Amino acid sequence: MKSLILRYCIAGLMVLLLGSTPLQAARVGDLFQTEVDAAGRDAAARDAALQQALQEVLVRVTGSAGAVAQPPARQLLQRPGRFVEQYRFEEAAGPEGEAQLRLWAQFDGVALAREIRAAGLPYWGSERPDVLLWLAVDDRGRRYLVSEASESQAGDAVRQAARLHGLPVTLPLMDLEDQRAVQFTDVWGGFLGAIEPASQRYRPQVVLVGKLDRSGAGGSWRSSWNLLAAGSAQGWSGRGSTMAGAVKEGIAQATEWLAGQYAVSDSGSSLRPLVVEGIRGLGDYARVYAYLAALTPVDQVQVVRVADQEVQFDLTLSTPERSLMQLITLGRVLQPAADPLAWRFRLRR
Repeated sequence: MKSLILRYCIAGLMVLLLGSTPLQAARVGDLFQTEVDAAGRDAAARDAALQQALQEVLVRVTGSAGAVAQPPARQLLQRPGRFVEQYRFEEAAGPEGEAQLRLWAQFDGVALAREIRAAGLPYWGSERPDVLLWLAVDDRGRRYLVSEASESQAGDAVRQAARLHGLPVTLPLMDLEDQRAVQFTDVWGGFLGAIEPASQRYRPQVVLVGKLDRSGAGGSWRSSWNLLAAGSAQGWSGRGSTMAGAVKEGIAQATEWLAGQYAVSDSGSSLRPLVVEGIRGLGDYARVYAYLAALTPVDQVQVVRVADQEVQFDLTLSTPERSLMQLITLGRVLQPAADPLAWRFRLRR
């Protein structure tokens, strides 16, 4: 009887869900809006600023500056106005305190995502891994770890770079618990034996360890980075003329690698049945349906069977199944109920 009631309720709820925009399981907001400097308010200056704004958004949603340099992306940049939903000019204080004209723009995410995928470019939706960043700074002998509450130049640079690339970066609190567990020398030396256990309280899906060094006479910054994700490790180094530049380069490299794992490219439609257990009522059903509908590889969601506390969904995919499995594993809504290759999951509580 309960199963029959749930079927009827789901049928009614489907009408509501299909008649409105699916709820977004967004991890990163504002992917399609940005703010850039503008040289003036005239049409030529406006169009140039809109082109720069669209380029920033394309870097964010493809996850790759290299992809935006490709001819398909350059073609999208030729007519930025066709994707603009709204824009406005604002006055802001410049680096030296002078007035700086800025242009804020909101782009049509649905239309832009469609064009990106049609052009064969990678597309990375709002479901992105949580990144915990341990960052050690040596500024000519002044050594410190950057914390979430930090109002330092390094903390500001991290937040700005993370926002620019659409990467959800968290800095450690560096409260008494963190201070007991991790020292400056642990991060500087990349001693993961201390860093990994201390990271567990934040439940990150990715740990990024970085160090910035300005010890030379030239004033430039050297950087070194290690990224730990899904059992693999990546390392690289860089250099920047400013601290902000060095941080931006490090965050960009991390974003590019993660986009290589989670961004998707259009490869034709396919159908993937998927069963979810533990759906006890309409609230659970709505949560799962909205989550699946918001995943980047999923074009359409259909309910084909309801039995007891499980529902079978048929998902129309525009990318290989591997991309979908990676995103579900990344998220915190579903967990495998058996061998993941069986495509049977259980709703997390």
